[in-house]
Amino acid sequence: MRSFVSGLLLASVVLVSACSGPKAPETPAAPAAFTIPLNPNTNGVLESRSARITLGKGPQAYSADVAMTPSWWVASDGFKIVWFSGMSQTKRYFQFSGETPGEAARPKLLKSPEEAVREVKVAFDGGPPVAVRPEATRAVFKPPPGAKAVTSVEIAFGPADAPGLYAWKSPSP
Repeated sequence: MRSFVSGLLLASVVLVSACSGPKAPETPAAPAAFTIPLNPNTNGVLESRSARITLGKGPQAYSADVAMTPSWWVASDGFKIVWFSGMSQTKRYFQFSGETPGEAARPKLLKSPEEAVREVKVAFDGGPPVAVRPEATRAVFKPPPGAKAVTSVEIAFGPADAPGLYAWKSPSP
């Protein structure tokens, strides 16, 4: 009797699964939106971004992939992007790889990479970006009244005539 009940149960499971038909393909999840909530007294680190930086032309040109990992702070005086906190921390914010012709040839501009940040742009709540020329090793933004979040950060880094662009923002639809 038990084998008959087990067989009947197994047959009904097979029948139900056969009748259910093929599954519809799952839709991919939407990419995560980039936001930094403007909660007072909070901070964090942006994900590393990399750009190829080239100085000079021809066979003597210097070129390297430079990854940047800046910090952010929400403080009483505004939203800050920071890329330096002492010489011992420079390697935390800037990582060089693929240097051509090599590290020994690194130009003066990139020997102190914190000084090569040209411009920082930040957008609040999906609005247009606001540009700031850096104050030494940070950029400070005063959020508009009622702003809830930073929705994009862009940093221009490298030589003045051809800086690399580092961007943190939501993907375009």
